[in-house]
Amino acid sequence: MTQQKRRSGRASRRAAALTALALCVLATSCGESPTPPFAVVQNYLNDIGAGNFAAACGLLDKTAREAPLKAAKPRITCAKVFVRCLPDNVIRLAHDQTQLLYASIRLNITGHTASAALGGTTVARAIRNVTLADQQGIWKLTSYGQAVRQCRLNKARRRG
Repeated sequence: MTQQKRRSGRASRRAAALTALALCVLATSCGESPTPPFAVVQNYLNDIGAGNFAAACGLLDKTAREAPLKAAKPRITCAKVFVRCLPDNVIRLAHDQTQLLYASIRLNITGHTASAALGGTTVARAIRNVTLADQQGIWKLTSYGQAVRQCRLNKARRRG
């Protein structure tokens, strides 16, 4: 290999490293919050998979969290929404977080809002999609996902 080719190779590796560094600096300087939307969605799936529904509720913004509660008769808590609305196969998975390693999250961010399409695991398939909003630098979920959206909270949960 000639000396010129070696220099060219080093220069292109150096340029690639500098580009990667510049992208990292740009990403942090653009105001990405400490909990980016991907992490919020991953935490939501982890909490649901672990049966930690109270923590999952904490990731929802107030409006989203309270919407199904107002419709439920009699009134229920946010955590109870998950118990009533998630399929039995998801409820039985509580405490088996190893299956969450295979969840796929496809995120689409537009300004201060985002949507995530989920799949790959029982929990992710039940939730299927969520929306988020950046609220003063903190990303919050603005929807529970499909399992709750399609749930009829006025009926008692059927076990089968």
